[in-house]
Amino acid sequence: MDIDRLPASVATLYAELLDQALAHERVAGIDGQLPGGPVAKQVRGRSYLYWQVRKGAQVVQRYLGPDSEPLREALRRVADSRRDAAEQRVSLDRLAGMLTQGGALREEARVFAVLALLADLGTFRRGGVLVGTQAFRCYGNLLAVRLPSASLRTQDVDVAHALDVAVAAAAEPAVAVETALATLGLLAVPGLDPRHPSTSFHVRGRELRVDFVTPARRGEGEQPVAIPGLGVSAWPLPGLDYLIEAPVPAVVLGRGVVLVRVPRPGRFALHKLWTAASRPVPEQTKAGKDRAQATALIRVLAADRPDDLVEAHAALSRRPALRRRVTAELDRLPPDLLAWLP
Repeated sequence: MDIDRLPASVATLYAELLDQALAHERVAGIDGQLPGGPVAKQVRGRSYLYWQVRKGAQVVQRYLGPDSEPLREALRRVADSRRDAAEQRVSLDRLAGMLTQGGALREEARVFAVLALLADLGTFRRGGVLVGTQAFRCYGNLLAVRLPSASLRTQDVDVAHALDVAVAAAAEPAVAVETALATLGLLAVPGLDPRHPSTSFHVRGRELRVDFVTPARRGEGEQPVAIPGLGVSAWPLPGLDYLIEAPVPAVVLGRGVVLVRVPRPGRFALHKLWTAASRPVPEQTKAGKDRAQATALIRVLAADRPDDLVEAHAALSRRPALRRRVTAELDRLPPDLLAWLP
């Protein structure tokens, strides 16, 4: 099956839009807070960067992200190349319009509104990762291809949170995600145990739904986990640590631009194979969709970015149970999609 590619101009525009969106995110919370400067803090053995401002006797820190040279370079340019935030937003919207005219995927309005709200609250900047089919929808624009339409249909928004990043970001003022979702009509779905906080929210009479998940930790059992600083809890799921380790930025197009984080596409593909193999018999329809998404991504990555698949496969060595099921699923794929395997 041939890959349905977007024009090369769309790929170039997308890369420019992503760069501008990242720059806007890094500067947005710093404008108006100068003088100030970056500081590094160690949290659970990892280094994170914050923008620190002293207001009288009070010290305020805004979480910026894991310590990295690209982030430090962006901060070095803040004082010299900072532009008015409104001017940046106009530039982002202009690029987004050009992308959609070129054939890039535009998100449905209600889902876009949810993602925009979550981004405005700092959910993705504070460690949230968009997973599930909404992440799969992002890969088309990210990889400059048109993915199979049957695998794209959903109004479910799934957000995963790594607790170590959430803890690192908790120095910022807390936000109330659950309260904010209610302004869009998304109300808490009661869990099986009424004593536990909800991790799912939906609009009555519509398919729109938001679920929060987090990697399961050995020995902690199955119960919601509070995400520090966000005013919401997440349901622990096995295998999620593999999926959301070292996510990548992506932009969602709609009535504007939303910057999110998504899993690395190679890991998403292999994790979908594991998910398909793990589903019980009554969920075989969902398993078929999992395999279709995995196959579509593997086809693109095997042709254009085989190293992404090699990295994702190598990371399974630390997770033998996942590796066994993924290997069994890979054996079912056409041989021409497996040339990257070691």
